[in-house]
Amino acid sequence: NKLALLSFTTGGDEELYSKRGPSGDICYLLWPIQHGILHFCGFSILSPQICFASEYVTDEKRKQMLVSWVERLQIIWEEKPIHCVPKWYFGDI
Repeated sequence: NKLALLSFTTGGDEELYSKRGPSGDICYLLWPIQHGILHFCGFSILSPQICFASEYVTDEKRKQMLVSWVERLQIIWEEKPIHCVPKWYFGDI
């Protein structure tokens, strides 16, 4: 059982990558990588670890992002993969 996880930062805040934001829902951007590459190659996909606008937030918020990542890594093997189907990414269209 192969697991894959995307972990990254963005240049904008969470609002920028929302359904109403100018960049669109971040799930739409992840679809080609998570489904088209990783899932296609036989990986089960864990929810992405996304730190929004890490360059622009306070030091305290940045530290919290790191703490959150460390806490997640401690229990990562217990996580259930996402359902790598269009509904997870696009909702009820």
